[in-house]
Amino acid sequence: MNKATELPARSHLDYSALIKPDRVHRNVYIDPLVFEAEMERIYSRSWVFVGHESELPEPGDFKTDRIGPLSFIMVRGTDRQVRLFHNVCTHRGSRLCHIDFGNADNFQCMYHGWSFNTQGALDGVPLRERFPDFKDSEFHLTPIPRVESHRGFIFASRNPDVMPLPDYLGRAAHYLDLMVDRAPEGQIEAVKPVKYHYEGNWKLQMENYADNYHPAVLHGSALQVGMQIMKEKFGDSAFTMKTAVAKYYERAIPHGHMMADFCGSRGGIWMNAYKPDYLQQMARIHGDARAKEIAELDLHMVIYPNLLLHSRMNHYRVIKPVRVDFTEVSTYPCRLKGASDAVNSLLIHNSSHHVSAVGEIQVDDMQAFRWVQEGLHTGGIDWVLMALTGEDEHINADGELEWYGASEGALREQYKEWLRLMTDRPA
Repeated sequence: MNKATELPARSHLDYSALIKPDRVHRNVYIDPLVFEAEMERIYSRSWVFVGHESELPEPGDFKTDRIGPLSFIMVRGTDRQVRLFHNVCTHRGSRLCHIDFGNADNFQCMYHGWSFNTQGALDGVPLRERFPDFKDSEFHLTPIPRVESHRGFIFASRNPDVMPLPDYLGRAAHYLDLMVDRAPEGQIEAVKPVKYHYEGNWKLQMENYADNYHPAVLHGSALQVGMQIMKEKFGDSAFTMKTAVAKYYERAIPHGHMMADFCGSRGGIWMNAYKPDYLQQMARIHGDARAKEIAELDLHMVIYPNLLLHSRMNHYRVIKPVRVDFTEVSTYPCRLKGASDAVNSLLIHNSSHHVSAVGEIQVDDMQAFRWVQEGLHTGGIDWVLMALTGEDEHINADGELEWYGASEGALREQYKEWLRLMTDRPA
């Protein structure tokens, strides 16, 4: 089943030789040349998620980050518009800003003192008069070619010819909307992130979030304790929610995105944030039945290649590839704008407890990623199997590939998009 297959020479690698309909070659995870190509063909040519508008509430607010090859400053100018620039001084190429976030009137390079305002314009050059034929307009900060947003979620691309963001998101935008609509005022507000890293390939985290085959085993002890705590808090009602009779299902969306709806199958776990006042607020806006549906919404979403969203805890995670075997992740808990402080405090607490170094779930995943990376380096197998299928796989009325129960179908769809981007195939 996993018999070794001879591959083309690495200098002339045929990426299609690395992907089969139900398995992926281990070089996809461990070969530095593949990783370098991914940074160029996926993280530079496609859309990547870079931040949320709520991170920059006031003029002058900024943050810096690096996502794959993209090192950027995201800043809200005096005109309140959010812009993205390469984090590079246009004089001699030094990194311009060295802090993660803050508020500033301008950005000054530590090397020679060139400075730029929050709208990217060059506004200060020491000894300017001694530069012959100098034109400020030629040295403004370099903008990221394409920047678009959806409901406050900002995406960017270094490719000026990338497809429009609505086309790339497709049906995934609907599920983003469902998460944001849980806020009484229809907006979410990101807070400072919980950061972690693991010694493994970036795709392991993307796959893991779309893989509901592993939780009962990898997270078995945590889930057992969690269910007992929920029973102690909520009694039998923790396991008899109205939607618990529904079938858990997953949907794959073109361009590598996916959605999993747990349909109440996780009971009352993580429901402690949704106080009666929240339900009353939502009922006034949407009616009693819809308010209950919104409160119980329990979705996992993957926006390929680097955004993961958790509706029940109201957080999102940003995947940041660093090396072929090293990945950083930032998890942003979010407030529901218009909800009470008590609701929002519990949402932030739940997210931090879930993904932090002393949390109950993410630490298991990070250990698994490390073991997978180590195992694939040994050469014991050449092909990674992704053949598990769900029940009743079909195309639904919205054009999504849908099935019931755990499956590796979303992983297979991710690698269809991976291959499309790596080989420049049309969408």
